[in-house]
Amino acid sequence: MNKFILATLIAASMIQAIPAQENNHPHMTPQQRTEQRIQKLDEKLSLTDNQKTQIRNLYADFYKQKYPQDKRKEAMEKLITDITATLTADQQVLYKQLLEEAAAERRKHKATQNEK
Repeated sequence: MNKFILATLIAASMIQAIPAQENNHPHMTPQQRTEQRIQKLDEKLSLTDNQKTQIRNLYADFYKQKYPQDKRKEAMEKLITDITATLTADQQVLYKQLLEEAAAERRKHKATQNEK
């Protein structure tokens, strides 16, 4: 009987772990997400220290707000516009490409999720 209960508990914990593994995005604080995004942008765009500071401040302001679902998209668009304004013309072209690639990945991921 004890083995059965133990096996059931182990199986239940494994079932809960599977969705967590599929979500390759560990829970991060807003500051951690900001630093991760700045690092990725820096790799692709070669940001200056001043640009990193400006973008860090933009993300900090964004995360301070608690946007309702219907306003979040609008707020994200403003954030993207503000980030774009901190970039040089060449960086803006690359940033736009990065945004388009990210959108394509989200669409691909969403389509994959809908198939399941």
